[in-house]
Amino acid sequence: MSRLTESVKSLGNTLMKREEVSKWVIVGTLIGVIAGLGAIALYFAIQFVTEYLLTGITGFAPPVSGISGGKPNYSLGHYDAFLIPVATVIGGLLSGFIVYRFAPEAEGHGTDAAIDAFHNKNGKIRRRIPAVKLVASAITIGSGGSAGREGPTAQIAAGFGSFVADIMHLSDHDRRIAMASGIGAGIGSIFMAPLGGALLSTEILYRQDFEVEALIPSVISSIIGYSIFGSVFGYRFLFTIPSSDVISFSHPESLILYLIVGLLAGLGGILYVKVFYGTQKLFSKMTRVPKMLRPAIGALIVGIIAIWVPQILGLGYGWIQQIFFQSLSLLPLYILIIVFFVKIIATSLTIGSGGSGGVFAPGLTIGAFMGASIWIVLHPFFPFLNIVEVTIVTMISFFGGISKAPISVLIMGTEMTGGFGLFLPLMLATVTSYFVSGKKYSIYRAQVLNRAASPAHAGEYERPILDQISVEDAMKSDFPSASPDTSLSEAYSLINMTNTKTIVVTENGHLLGMVSLEALSSSDSPTRTQVKDVMSTNVMVIDKNSSIHQALDELTKSTIGKLVVIDSSQKDLVVGTIGFADIADAYNREVRKLRANPV
Repeated sequence: MSRLTESVKSLGNTLMKREEVSKWVIVGTLIGVIAGLGAIALYFAIQFVTEYLLTGITGFAPPVSGISGGKPNYSLGHYDAFLIPVATVIGGLLSGFIVYRFAPEAEGHGTDAAIDAFHNKNGKIRRRIPAVKLVASAITIGSGGSAGREGPTAQIAAGFGSFVADIMHLSDHDRRIAMASGIGAGIGSIFMAPLGGALLSTEILYRQDFEVEALIPSVISSIIGYSIFGSVFGYRFLFTIPSSDVISFSHPESLILYLIVGLLAGLGGILYVKVFYGTQKLFSKMTRVPKMLRPAIGALIVGIIAIWVPQILGLGYGWIQQIFFQSLSLLPLYILIIVFFVKIIATSLTIGSGGSGGVFAPGLTIGAFMGASIWIVLHPFFPFLNIVEVTIVTMISFFGGISKAPISVLIMGTEMTGGFGLFLPLMLATVTSYFVSGKKYSIYRAQVLNRAASPAHAGEYERPILDQISVEDAMKSDFPSASPDTSLSEAYSLINMTNTKTIVVTENGHLLGMVSLEALSSSDSPTRTQVKDVMSTNVMVIDKNSSIHQALDELTKSTIGKLVVIDSSQKDLVVGTIGFADIADAYNREVRKLRANPV
């Protein structure tokens, strides 16, 4: 609860600062433009490579999603299956050369690299990364590699966010926020899910926390990115749902099935994570094989498998679309089960070997194969549910659990499919999957548990800020004071002039007492009465070398709201005063300093 309160306060502070909003409007807009254009460029680059490499060599044209023109009753047609390994190996060789020659950190799935940059590199991403990632990912996916385009798009936009922060001379803190908003804008654009993308930028960095400060710039950049991408492809859902299929929740008893879906999705997610990182570890042990050749090895194995199971090639969106169209002639139950396992292996080989691409799209596809299988098996017991509903819930809960971003992935799922009527089943299944997979199993290894565990926030959590600031650094040294013989009328004028409610009474610099506005006002003869006659001698004091944490503790016991600061080394010489506002100002100065110069 305290973390939620802290996050809400942080969001409030961001909203209250007009200059901050102005800055993030500019930065968010620039990032959104690049996110949208980058998503368009990657989309057409993948299409180009697919046409001239995979389809050009083999004759095989994978099905596509509704937004790309996917139609019912897709047919495999005639193609040279034994040439598939040729296409995938060429893609692996080209991708491996480009990545390891120009930017080795562009290997694998880009989202994880961006998360790592946030936590460990102050949000710094080399300027060549976006271009290298775009080209390498287009080749990997277009040649038939089992990978997604969301990771590369996220890294492209995140890299530009880092670049914009450097150009505008922003702090390390702001560079991290700009980079995080790039993640959200990139994913939100390519998935046509601006709200989910914006939320994802705050949730995907941690396994059990949020980066609330990234929300405002992410919303701005996601809106811009989505608008640009949608201007080319239309403002539609990523997947087409036949009008005959009603997407809704109207049978409470179906929650039994969706609970089963959540359990199976969580277990399937664990399998995905284990196989993925086990494969990555296996390739990392191939020390005798040059790194730039390893993606070709993974691609060769994927190509050989695809001779018999072509459903594993590429993004996989088209097969999800065919499930939604209920065109299951190429996807009977036994094929769905086989492809579920083989798609996990293919994705692990493609990306784990060093190929460039994301894990989000394959995760959705794997989840969709699981969902269709569950529907076929359990449909006799739940005849009122259609395959579209069960598939949507399964694919979202599958990836929502292992991404450790259940809320944003749930929102994205409804935006991609239009399945807004499935919120309750999605909530149940996704949260169940999240808890079944646990904190240990995440597809994003660079995630940390929470803000306190992030090196990016080490300065805020590892240093007790209130204990680090001395009273002397926070006090007011120009405090109003008077001698004991000062008349009340003179003291009253001093209070009005200094806009305060209390005056410290001193003699030769040493404390005698304190007089308040109420005490001055209570006298009938202010010109003849002296301060010493009405002052209070019960004054709370604190040494200048104490911390403001100690001062705060003392102030909570005081009814005046102010402490007199003394120098104990000089016989309790009065050197200033300190109140709640002074402590707050000192704390905020220190936080700004830590953000600008993190430990």
